[in-house]
Amino acid sequence: MSLTEIESDRQSSIHGDDSDEGISDGSNSDQHTNKSPSSTDDVNHAESIKKELARRETGYILSLRVLVICLLIIVAAGVSVLVYVISRKAENEEVDTQFEGASQQILEAFEAIKTDRISALSSLAVAAIAHGVDHSRSWPFVALSSFQQRSLTARSNSGILQVSINTFVPEEKRDEWERYVVEEVDSQWIQEAYDYQEETGVEDFIIAYGENFNVGVESQTIAHFDPEDHTRHYSAPDSGPYLPYWETSPVVSNSDINIDIFADSSHKDHALTCLETGSVVLGGMLRSPPGGSKDAAPNSPTSRYAQLLSIASGTEREYAGDPMTYVYIPIFDSFRDDRVPKAVMIGLFNWGRFFENILPPHVRGIDVVLHNPCFESYTYQIFGGDVVPVGHGDKHETEFDDVEVPTERLEQGTIADGTKSALPFYEGKCYHTISIYPSTEFRDFYRSSTPFIISLAVAAIFAFAVAMFIVYDRLVERRQKLVLQKAVQSTAIVSSLFPKNVRDRLMQTQVTDSDTDESKALQSTRLKNILGGESERNIDSNKPIADLFPNCTVLFADIAGFTAWSSTRDPAQVFTLLQSVYQAFDKIAARRRVFKVETIGDSYVAVTGLPEPQEMHAVIMSKFASDCKVKLFKVTRELEVILGPDTGDLSMRFGLHSGPVTAGVLRGDRARFQLFGDTVNTAARMESTGTRGMIQISPTTAEVLRSAGKGAWLRPRRDIVDAKGLGKIRTFWLDIEGRLDESMREDSENSEEIYNILSPAVQNLNTSTRAKSNRLVNWMTEILSDYLKKVIAKRMSLRQDTRQVGDLTYQSHNDGRICLDEVVEALTLPKFDGKGFYDESSVVLSGEVVSQLRAFVTDIAEGYRQNPFHNFDHACHVTMSVHKLLKRVVTPDISEEDLIKGKLDSNHLASRLHDYTHGITSDPTTALAVMFSALVHDVDHRGVSNVQMGKEEPEMAKYYKEKSIAEQNSLDFAWDLLMLRKFSALRACMFGTQDEMMRFRQVFVNLVLATDIFDKELNDLRKGRWEKAFHWDPHRIESPDLRATIVLEHIIQASDVSHTMQHWHVYLKWNRRLFNEMATAYRAGRMGADPTEFWYQGELNFFDNYIIPLAKKLQECQVFGVSSDEYLNYAQSNRMEWEEKGMSVLQEMKSELDLIECEA
Repeated sequence: MSLTEIESDRQSSIHGDDSDEGISDGSNSDQHTNKSPSSTDDVNHAESIKKELARRETGYILSLRVLVICLLIIVAAGVSVLVYVISRKAENEEVDTQFEGASQQILEAFEAIKTDRISALSSLAVAAIAHGVDHSRSWPFVALSSFQQRSLTARSNSGILQVSINTFVPEEKRDEWERYVVEEVDSQWIQEAYDYQEETGVEDFIIAYGENFNVGVESQTIAHFDPEDHTRHYSAPDSGPYLPYWETSPVVSNSDINIDIFADSSHKDHALTCLETGSVVLGGMLRSPPGGSKDAAPNSPTSRYAQLLSIASGTEREYAGDPMTYVYIPIFDSFRDDRVPKAVMIGLFNWGRFFENILPPHVRGIDVVLHNPCFESYTYQIFGGDVVPVGHGDKHETEFDDVEVPTERLEQGTIADGTKSALPFYEGKCYHTISIYPSTEFRDFYRSSTPFIISLAVAAIFAFAVAMFIVYDRLVERRQKLVLQKAVQSTAIVSSLFPKNVRDRLMQTQVTDSDTDESKALQSTRLKNILGGESERNIDSNKPIADLFPNCTVLFADIAGFTAWSSTRDPAQVFTLLQSVYQAFDKIAARRRVFKVETIGDSYVAVTGLPEPQEMHAVIMSKFASDCKVKLFKVTRELEVILGPDTGDLSMRFGLHSGPVTAGVLRGDRARFQLFGDTVNTAARMESTGTRGMIQISPTTAEVLRSAGKGAWLRPRRDIVDAKGLGKIRTFWLDIEGRLDESMREDSENSEEIYNILSPAVQNLNTSTRAKSNRLVNWMTEILSDYLKKVIAKRMSLRQDTRQVGDLTYQSHNDGRICLDEVVEALTLPKFDGKGFYDESSVVLSGEVVSQLRAFVTDIAEGYRQNPFHNFDHACHVTMSVHKLLKRVVTPDISEEDLIKGKLDSNHLASRLHDYTHGITSDPTTALAVMFSALVHDVDHRGVSNVQMGKEEPEMAKYYKEKSIAEQNSLDFAWDLLMLRKFSALRACMFGTQDEMMRFRQVFVNLVLATDIFDKELNDLRKGRWEKAFHWDPHRIESPDLRATIVLEHIIQASDVSHTMQHWHVYLKWNRRLFNEMATAYRAGRMGADPTEFWYQGELNFFDNYIIPLAKKLQECQVFGVSSDEYLNYAQSNRMEWEEKGMSVLQEMKSELDLIECEA
């Protein structure tokens, strides 16, 4: 039996095979000539032919031999040298190209210090100006509100380690200032800084604040540091003016506060220049001995720098002794043209941090030398995203002096700070430049001994070719002598028997013995060439290509549950699974020397023992099957994050049988290599009668393994297998690793899909449950991230600001209303906007947003109770259906004329799609709300009906007015969770404005409450809206929003019961779980009726009165394409199958429930 026939038989489809036999006959007519002259002329003629052939052959062979050998030697030398030169040149060019690209990125980072870094920091100065103007405060008595939060953003965007606002205090205002810093409410920023640093974890990196600012007389006065001991200070002299150290972020030491900066020579000149010129001033290069925050005195520069570096990186870091620089930014009294500087904002930065994370990981060993005419140079070395301080001075390798990439000083000019006039930039004589050099390590990464090796390899190949040519030449010469001898003899015989004219005709059609030898050699290697993909141009196309291989082992493997799994997925997801699994199998097959025959659907067919005989064919195939089983387990769990729930539960059935196999090529339009025979048939039966996750082998294969000394791999199957066409046979399980648990082998389970129907409480005993839950959380996070990216991309296309504008929150029911009061008849979707489109694939979510999204999904997963049906697993199943339906929203029929127009105007097609889908496809926020609704629609569900829930929790029922209790509770649970402070970044990403958040909530509320399908009043309202929106009425006013609302509600409703409109095994799985949940509730006294008494008829009524009408409505919506047909077909098919098998299934479920209770 062939593979095609076996697959057809496995699918229960019988196909007839037609075979044609062609009979060809021919007639041979021999003409005999009895003329045999014998004359001297003929003898002389034969002798002359012999001599002439020998002379010519000898001359040709000798000339050709010398020519070929000379050419090979010359070409070998030339090609080897050329290959070396070209390879080395390519490496050098690659080094130059990579260094040029790396240098450009470093130059851009250096130039960005002014254009981006300082500009970002100056926005904080603008905020201080605006604060003083908006609150009518005069300097120096201005303190910027929320300074720590604002400065954190400024420091993050600019890379500055510490920033402070230092007000200019004239001598006559000193007393008033010293009263202000103690008495005014603005001085509370210090305590706020303590609290904020404790809240954000900054305090973990601070050694000691020192004496509290509000204690001691010195802290109330403008003070100077003791030049001998910076941990002590004393009151500043009476003569001013002063520039006291004031609002600071982060606060590392209290001793800095209110210290006069003019008293510090390292600051005074730069600060005065900043105030006098109103310019941004870049200070010099400051250094301190390297060390950690605890290696020196708490207030020493080394300790301070180490603390600031640790705070900026979020982890404990040491200061490496590399340069630090202050930047001075003026703060003015207003935004007018005649504005006057009133304060100086001072920022401290580390030069090395500006060069971090600018180069890809593979670029390693770039030397950057930082120069300043007033200070000693300093050298850094960059390794990918890391910057390593090398030391003081120019320490680059001198051999690379000629490839230096120098930079000019930062250009004088202005810095954009968001104001009209901008800020002048000033460095003075002590300006900064950098020089960039490659290093030996960088060069060696791209240069290797490969050119030399390649050249040697080329030379060796040519040397081998010369040697082979000489050997071959000797063999040809020997053969040629034999051929020549035969040719002379034949010519002599023919010449002696026939006249010249007959002899010439015979010589033209004669087939030499050598031709026969070549034909035989070609036939012996024919099958091997075909399997290797070589050409068969020299093979007679009328001759069949087939051989018998007496010792082979055939494997059939089939993915158990694949049909049910694929019914819930898109075609692309189905092919992603098959491609990933079978590509992994192919790699194992190549390593194990197993020949893959083909894949048929989700079945994999392979064989050992051909085309080359393999003595250990059964052992090799057994190892291959075991490897594939392990690999499938790994691949499916990795893919579950991409392909969704139940992917990790897929497994395979394997079947092996050994014996003779006929293998050959069937010619036709699609030539195929095929296996034939009983061995193939038996292997297929071994697979089809096997159990998921198990490898079943026939007695024949078992005997072969025993003969090979592998009897320890065999485990007898407990029951007898009744295989079609084979009768009853005793088979074995393959257990190479010896881990097969006898209790796990349920030999009676031969169906395509077997589902665990135990309650989640029992399932939680399995250690893999937590791992599966984590995979589901990761999958949910991944899929919601995609929808978030679309939301952000939409904002970008509308030119909306994507930065956080504040913490958007909305606390439900502040006005006394409940969720049910928020339901509207028609949602308001945004009108079509024909602005440019933005590709969401270029959107990258921040790590904070992704982390908060994962935390939110995790909290929701934990909020689901351990119910058999209403659990997180089911929420993922519903979400997957919603995602599938949203992706299946189709485009309208577009004429050729419209298509041409669409090519000219993309907004035309977008507008058509918007109208056709009632605006759903144009609003990613709505799609995100639908996905969130699917995720949380049953969170905190008690596993009982709303009626029972009202009895068990009367206060909740009263609060929700006895309506949709579970649904409203889920809504409030999820929304209150989303509004928590820990999800502020997630909210900022989801909602650009308050209006966008409220529109999201409206969709959210409407859809979650739409899942309450047992409230008669709500159902009647939905039916009325359906009639109004989709049944034609000449007096009806078109309402796209009403239609969109109904379509969205039908998406969530259909997804909530999508298992009834999917494969029979999927339906059976969730039907069993729902029955288990309701029966458990009944036996616990939490349900009035026994489900075992109404379940069979109740399911039929549910199909007739809800499921099938709902599937038909999906068709009438006309926006889901073939998915609506698919849902309806499955619903009708499941209804028929339940009518036929429902009673027996119900009996099984009752028995299983009784067994669970007995075991409990």
